[in-house]
Amino acid sequence: MITLLNGEEWNEQDILAKMDDDSFYYGHLGKNALSSSALKKLLESPKAYQASLRMSDNSQALRDGQLVHLSILEKHKLKDLVIIEGTKARKEYKEAVAQYGERNVFTESEVNNAYWIADAVHQNQEAMYLLSDCDYEVPGVAMIEGIAHRAKADAITKDRKVIIDIKTTSSKVDDFKWAAKNFNYALQASLYLKIFNAEEFIFLVVQKDTKDIGIFTCSDQFLDYGAMDVLAGIQAYKNFFLQPNSEELIKNNVVRGIL
Repeated sequence: MITLLNGEEWNEQDILAKMDDDSFYYGHLGKNALSSSALKKLLESPKAYQASLRMSDNSQALRDGQLVHLSILEKHKLKDLVIIEGTKARKEYKEAVAQYGERNVFTESEVNNAYWIADAVHQNQEAMYLLSDCDYEVPGVAMIEGIAHRAKADAITKDRKVIIDIKTTSSKVDDFKWAAKNFNYALQASLYLKIFNAEEFIFLVVQKDTKDIGIFTCSDQFLDYGAMDVLAGIQAYKNFFLQPNSEELIKNNVVRGIL
């Protein structure tokens, strides 16, 4: 049984089936289950997590990521998007967003950029071998330390042992190890392995400009760091959001240090 943050109780198979609906996954579950992005916000501060619940993140990086994932893994879904010529400043773009929502409206330029990144992956034998015999965009849910957590694996092998996560980078592929540290990808890897009960997590990385490709496996040390951060994020949620005086605790939280 999965108990959401708002107290709703779901049979695991029922909620997994519902998670294929993006509006449910990103909307309802975005507020009522933790995720890797939520845990990162909690590690940043309780106020950062609280603010993330009120605002939808539609940054260019996330938009590009959405298109790249679709172009590589689920190309057939691109036909469901509204593609507008020109820039986001055009009246036609704004009207389309008002009618269909930001997650469903893109410029032709955004789509073309995603196409060339996807094309580099499709032409790379090692990348395609890695993604072969996989299921794509697989939802997962689990109770961890008594708290509901959600995830979607970009690709997971049919035996459910290996998860492949696609990342794009503006830096050299060789520098991905620094991006992994800066964006705390260890937390994501550790959380996903736990949610899906998988054995290995692999990052498939594409450089946005050169289209160079990197494949990075995760060391035990990397995953151990991620596991500690997962627990720290959950504890932060319990300390600030499961208390009867939650609002007061968040409002009066102070970071102390000596310089």
